[in-house]
Amino acid sequence: MGETTAAYSFFRKHPEGADWPEPEPLGRDLCPVPPFDPDLLPEAFRKHVSDVAERMQVPIDLPAVSAILCLAGVVNRRAAIQPKRADNAWVVTPNGWGGIIAPPGQMKSNVLGTFTEHLARIETRWRVEWESEVEGYEIWEQERALREQAWKEQFKAAVKVGRPAPVRPDESRAKPVLRRLVANDPTFEALHSTLSDNPAGVLLVRDELSGWLATLDKPGREGERQFYLEAWNGDKPFTVDRIGRGTIHVPALCLSVVGGIQPGRLRQYLADAIKDGPGNDGLFQRLQLLVWPDFPKTWRLVDRSPDRAAAERAAQVFERLAELPVDEPLRLKFGDAAQELFYVWWSELEAKIRSGDLHPALVAHLSKYRSLMP
Repeated sequence: MGETTAAYSFFRKHPEGADWPEPEPLGRDLCPVPPFDPDLLPEAFRKHVSDVAERMQVPIDLPAVSAILCLAGVVNRRAAIQPKRADNAWVVTPNGWGGIIAPPGQMKSNVLGTFTEHLARIETRWRVEWESEVEGYEIWEQERALREQAWKEQFKAAVKVGRPAPVRPDESRAKPVLRRLVANDPTFEALHSTLSDNPAGVLLVRDELSGWLATLDKPGREGERQFYLEAWNGDKPFTVDRIGRGTIHVPALCLSVVGGIQPGRLRQYLADAIKDGPGNDGLFQRLQLLVWPDFPKTWRLVDRSPDRAAAERAAQVFERLAELPVDEPLRLKFGDAAQELFYVWWSELEAKIRSGDLHPALVAHLSKYRSLMP
């Protein structure tokens, strides 16, 4: 944006026919990034995040955003936020999209794996429980089939001799559903089916977000792209009809997304959005919690045991949130002081968005902060 403004000012000062100076190369220097304040994190996660950053020698931004997006992926539709004090028609689902921007070899996957591991342990426990439930269900189903067959034989015998037909066994039992928190590289159809079984939503974890984005850029994937666009909202229904698979309906499509992306890939997508290319449909703007911190020029060896107490405290938070009922989600509102602060911030945001001074791609990005902030 700064280069565009500078170029505009230059042409205003140098009308056609004037002597032009020698062109200067466009700089590629990045603006310095303000340091991340750990106090912005939930108190239960500060020590865990700081411990990971120090032991891996990475900016604290990386584990911080990984922790927040994993939290968003666990909560999803288990809670709802009402940003306005009285107007209950506007409700925000606290899912989140984002990740880490860094060159190769900067520990993106290692940092992210530290926090997704908390979710993997919950899923492991759920899978063990599910396998036990499936075993019990299969035994019950075999017994039910035998009782059904016995009823049929009794029914036939009663009809032959004119006796009253026996009452048919009234038995029904839902097949156990495997609860999920994480999806890694699912097909569109598989993910839609998973969300149908898990109405709270799941967290899509991709080590390389560029691979996921490239898949959605391919011709013929427009339906999948629309699926993800709506999954960001967290509250819109989505139905897929397929011959052979039948109809699969998700009452409220909800997805959180976390991963890593390299700066070069990022520039490609930003360039497409700025020039209003075919990919400028708001998908990339939905990746709101992206961090691209300054990496320190120095490195020091840190060899100590992880802070187990801090990690366990964070794990307990994930455990409690994962057990929140999706059929009765928490309804959250701001406290009085926070409500007034939000109104001030929101008013400033709307003035900036409506000023006409911003590039349309930036307007599309900032407009989504209305829900990001809550």
